[in-house]
Amino acid sequence: MLFDNIVSKKEWSVYELTSYLRKKVELDILLKNIYLKGEVIRPTLSGEHLYFELKDLEYDAKVKCVYFWFDKKIEVRHGAKVLVKGSVIFYEKEGIIEIKVSEITDIGLGELFVKLKHLEEKLKQEGLFDQKYKKEIPQYPKKIGIVTSKNGAAVRDILNTIYSKFENIEVYIFNCSVQGQNAPYEICEGIEYFNNILPVEVIIVGRGGGAFEDLMAFNDEMVVRKIFESKIPVISAVGHERDYVLTDFVADLRAITPTNAGEIVVSFQNKALEKLDEYRRKMKNLISKKIESSREDLKLKLYRLYQNSPSNKLTKLAQDVDLLSSKLTFLLNKKLHHISSNLKILEKRLSVSGPYVRFTRAKNDYEMLLKRLNMAFKNFWQKKEFEFKIKVEKLIALNPLNILKRGYSVTIHNSKVLTTVKVVSIGDEIVTRITDGIIKSKVFWTEEGADE
Repeated sequence: MLFDNIVSKKEWSVYELTSYLRKKVELDILLKNIYLKGEVIRPTLSGEHLYFELKDLEYDAKVKCVYFWFDKKIEVRHGAKVLVKGSVIFYEKEGIIEIKVSEITDIGLGELFVKLKHLEEKLKQEGLFDQKYKKEIPQYPKKIGIVTSKNGAAVRDILNTIYSKFENIEVYIFNCSVQGQNAPYEICEGIEYFNNILPVEVIIVGRGGGAFEDLMAFNDEMVVRKIFESKIPVISAVGHERDYVLTDFVADLRAITPTNAGEIVVSFQNKALEKLDEYRRKMKNLISKKIESSREDLKLKLYRLYQNSPSNKLTKLAQDVDLLSSKLTFLLNKKLHHISSNLKILEKRLSVSGPYVRFTRAKNDYEMLLKRLNMAFKNFWQKKEFEFKIKVEKLIALNPLNILKRGYSVTIHNSKVLTTVKVVSIGDEIVTRITDGIIKSKVFWTEEGADE
């Protein structure tokens, strides 16, 4: 058992203590399903759960309550007097006692809430909240008074808001309590201070957020009447936007937060500054446009002046001369190129058909023909020489002398070669040719067809 483990220890851990308390609470039968009566303070829904505080005004005691899976059809208002049924639990992580509510019954308005409503109605009937008494908040205050706690977050929010935009505004703080029994008196003292001792142009009365009862000083009748009597405009800046106190109704203006109060007192100056910035931008744009327009006009005039100036005309004439010169040069070059081309063509033609060329060509032709003639003659000569040799060889081969050398002879009769006996007669002389001479003889006998 945890309890058995810790009783012998000298020191407890936080977990040991909270766990022990949770078990003690859970085991106590008297804390189960109890009925508890009180006024609802700051009910807040988170998902399906309702969280609030239940307060006993008579003894200024309160306890936290949680209603899991709360039926949203049930209306639970701040300040409502209710009877809740639930069990006491100990939330060990936070170390707090809570009532886990299972039922909640509205038994009418809370006493404090009723008193406050009666006071609001009374003051309203007296005309303290009438619009006709509202003083105008100065648009450009140079001196601002703040009635609040100098240690609270509200005064820092107000100062930061003001000084973030305007550092030349004088802000005076009257330090006072903003909750508790003395708070109403000190708040009233602060309002009187700025009305009678240190006059300012606007007073901010307020504080940061808190529980309903924490804001009660600003529901105090004395404070409400003091704000109404103030000759200086008062801005009420209490809590958050959802928090309403009576000073909000009597003040000349209500700020939803202290920061908003700071924004209000400098809003006109801020708007004026924004307007001034806007005018400055517009003026700057106009001046810029004017300067730009003048610059363009000046450029145009300078251009025209330049166009019409003698030097520009001379320059133009010089440019024209250069242009014409360029054109003339181009045309001349073009003409020269054309002439040169024609000349080259003529030279080419002349080179082809000139006397020298023609002479050279004729000479070449002559030499070529001569060469060919020599060649032809040589060939002809060789051919004829060859034929001659052949014929010589044939002649040599057919030379009768050669035949005679082989023993043959030729007989001639009457200067003719005797080839038949028929032409000779007895007694005719005949000449016989042999290889080494001739023999003359006389025919003594002939016989045709006889062999020797």
